[in-house]
Amino acid sequence: MIDLNKKPAFSRSSRPSSSDRNSTRNPSRKFSKENESKLVWKQNNSTPNIRMMTMRQGVSERVMHEQPCKILEKCGSCPSLDLAYKTQLQQKTADFKSRLLKAGDEFQRSIVKDCIESEEKFGYKHHVKMVASEHSGLKSSQFSNFANPKRWIDLGVYNQSSNEVVDTGRCPIQTNVMNDISAYIRTGIRVHNVSVYTPKQKDGLLHCVILRSSHYTRQAQVTFVVTKADLNLLRPFARDISEKFMNIQGVFMQVASPDQNEEKQEQELKLLVGQDLIEEKYSDIILKFSAASFMPTNTLMARRIYNRIEELAELTGKETVIDLYCGAGGVSLALARSSREVIGVDNSSFAIKDAIRNAKSNNISNVGFYEGESSNIISKLIEEKRIYKADVIVMNPPKNGCGMNTIEQIKKLEPKAVLYLSSFFSSMLKDLKSFAVHGYTPVIFEPFDTFPGTDNYEVLCYLVKN
Repeated sequence: MIDLNKKPAFSRSSRPSSSDRNSTRNPSRKFSKENESKLVWKQNNSTPNIRMMTMRQGVSERVMHEQPCKILEKCGSCPSLDLAYKTQLQQKTADFKSRLLKAGDEFQRSIVKDCIESEEKFGYKHHVKMVASEHSGLKSSQFSNFANPKRWIDLGVYNQSSNEVVDTGRCPIQTNVMNDISAYIRTGIRVHNVSVYTPKQKDGLLHCVILRSSHYTRQAQVTFVVTKADLNLLRPFARDISEKFMNIQGVFMQVASPDQNEEKQEQELKLLVGQDLIEEKYSDIILKFSAASFMPTNTLMARRIYNRIEELAELTGKETVIDLYCGAGGVSLALARSSREVIGVDNSSFAIKDAIRNAKSNNISNVGFYEGESSNIISKLIEEKRIYKADVIVMNPPKNGCGMNTIEQIKKLEPKAVLYLSSFFSSMLKDLKSFAVHGYTPVIFEPFDTFPGTDNYEVLCYLVKN
């Protein structure tokens, strides 16, 4: 059994040489032939083993990290991974300012702060969905002792320009826990003769593998997304994985067509081995997540965002706070300590069950959770005279935003401030324009680099009543 709490020991000889590391970079990537003559390589003496490439025109600066990604171009998920981190932050700040300029005049007086850096630049990703694929042909003789040696299994992401699955290997932005488990699963698929779904033939069992891990406890969850329930095949595979890695709390099966939406998929979740919950810590609050509940990808940045929301809310202990799209209750419980009452709302029954459980386990009693659509729950609470007003509204809506109906209901509560967190900027800006119609002005925008190395980030907007 492997104990993932122990840090692996590496010998100096096992590390790749500097020439091997540098060979993974293509200096002329994304530059035209006309610009090749303008590229200048220079050694950065203050940081050994790092080479910097700059353009004399000051267009770009790219750095060879100590943890290079060998499939950077082929994968395409992390186009900024080889940029100096300071440059990544500057680009994300500039990107959001550009979006605001295009969005309209109502945002031009708002303050846009510099993108807040992540505490972890690598190994921060605690949640990943990996697509399974296979092709014939033995790539390495080391697998010849296993069953079906002519099968080669890839676990990774779709290439952005094709339907080919790119095997991510030991992804530098994923945690070591998930990289270790995914490596074992690649071999286990072959050992247990698990068929892999092929889109062309529309045949096969395993489509995806979802991995989640905890920063605080290093516990992990594994979910097999399959086309049908084959317990006789999957349960021995699940037992094998859980026995190999003592940190795995539970292995699950999720029956769903590859084209089926995620809301229906979570209804088919079934525990194969172990228990349902994984434990994570945010400051002094300990949360337990079931496999079907949303869990933040970057734990340390989530903690920082929670703290910032609490600062901006300026709570004195007398306020009523409503947390829309509350998930497992992280923000709700953080704000409950300095509020009179907190009401959390989410349309996922799994998330609400987790939130209620987390409130009890953290001994927080001034918080209540309701399952349903945000607009419907607020309307019902007003009709039942459960609430009359709310001092602060916090929300982290899904991709489509909160919508006009929810904003109309929020208006009735007359909150003095609204805190809107999102990484989906088109819907976010659309919602903020609707808030502006009802007299709410976006005062501050704060970008958070929740996903270093990628083009994605989150923005927290602080709105106040005019």
